[in-house]
Amino acid sequence: MRIAVCEDNNIVAAFMEDYIASMEAENIEYEIFTSGDDLIHYMEQENVTFNILFMDIEMPGRNGIETSAYVREKDKNALIIFITDHKEYVYEVFDVLPFRFLIKPVTREALNLVMKKAFEHFNLTKQVFFFKQNKTQLQVAFDEIIYFEGNLRKVRLVTTGGEYDFYGKISEVVKKLDGNLFLQIHNSYIVNMDQIRKISESVVLLKSGITLPISKKYREYVRQKHIRYMAWRCE
Repeated sequence: MRIAVCEDNNIVAAFMEDYIASMEAENIEYEIFTSGDDLIHYMEQENVTFNILFMDIEMPGRNGIETSAYVREKDKNALIIFITDHKEYVYEVFDVLPFRFLIKPVTREALNLVMKKAFEHFNLTKQVFFFKQNKTQLQVAFDEIIYFEGNLRKVRLVTTGGEYDFYGKISEVVKKLDGNLFLQIHNSYIVNMDQIRKISESVVLLKSGITLPISKKYREYVRQKHIRYMAWRCE
C-alpha cells in the first residue's frame, strides 16, 4: 500500500510521518510532500499513484482541492483524506470525492479510526465477483466493478477495464455481491456505491458521467441505503 502526506506544516507532517512509520501493517510505503506541486511533480516523474493521500487544504501554490482534482483524474479509487482546521471547506470538496476529513489538531486516536476505516474499505473492495463467459470462469475485483445491467437472461458487467456479457439474472447476481458496497436501483441495474457521484430522485450519476435510472419501486430503498453508506464513509 502506498501512502502520501501532502502537508506544508512541518509539525503536522512530522507527526503524520511518525504515525505511518510506526504502523504494524506490512508492505506500507510512504512519501511526504510539502506542497501540491511537489506531489504532482513526483507522480508525473515517477509515474506512480497512491492508495491513500492525506491532503492539507490550504497550501502555497496549488491548494489541496486543486491537487486532489489532479489525483482524482489519475486514479478514481484513491482514498483522499483532507486535513484542515477550517470546517467550512467540507462543503467545497465533494467534486473530488474525499474519503474522510481530519480536523486539526490531528490526534493519534483520529488517525487510528480513519486508517481502520480505510483498511475496511480496501478489504471490502478487494473481494471478487466470479462469473462464466463462454464456459470460461472469470473473476473481477469489486473495486473494478462500476455497474451491472440485466436484459432478460443476459447480464452486462461494466468495469473500469471493459465490459463483459454473460448468462444470468440480476436477481441472481445481487445475491453474490456484498450489500455494504452494491446497491440495486432498478430491476435491471445494480451499481457500486463507490462509483456514485450524485443521486437524484430518479437517476444515479456515476463518476464516469453515466446516468442510470432509479425505478419508483426502489427510490426510498436507494435513498436510505445510500445515506447509510455515506454515514459509514464519514464516521
